[in-house]
Amino acid sequence: MIHIFSSMTSNQNSKVTSVPKSIDKACQRTAPWAPGVSTEIKRAAVPITEDQVRGIFYRYDADKDGLLSKQELKDAFVSLGSRMPGLRALLALQHADTNGDGYITEAEFEKLVKYTMKRGHKFK
Repeated sequence: MIHIFSSMTSNQNSKVTSVPKSIDKACQRTAPWAPGVSTEIKRAAVPITEDQVRGIFYRYDADKDGLLSKQELKDAFVSLGSRMPGLRALLALQHADTNGDGYITEAEFEKLVKYTMKRGHKFK
């Protein structure tokens, strides 16, 4: 204890002007905001079921016409956490749109779900 107080310096008004940075050299502490220390919360990723994928695609059918456009697919892939949802929507359309009209119809819907499940999306 005497070592701590002897390492402090004081001015004429008895105010402490400096405090040692590390009292115990063997046990230096790092502040949580210091570089190299992560304060980010990590969450476990959970695989998505086919029913959840169907529900997400139904939810993003904005005009409820039973057809999914490229923009609606992109919005759904954003919800699924895709890193490049625009590209994923384009590739999904190319894979599942068998009649080539630019929309995913009810008949093509299951092919879209299977395609999405192969990609291994997970909720975080």
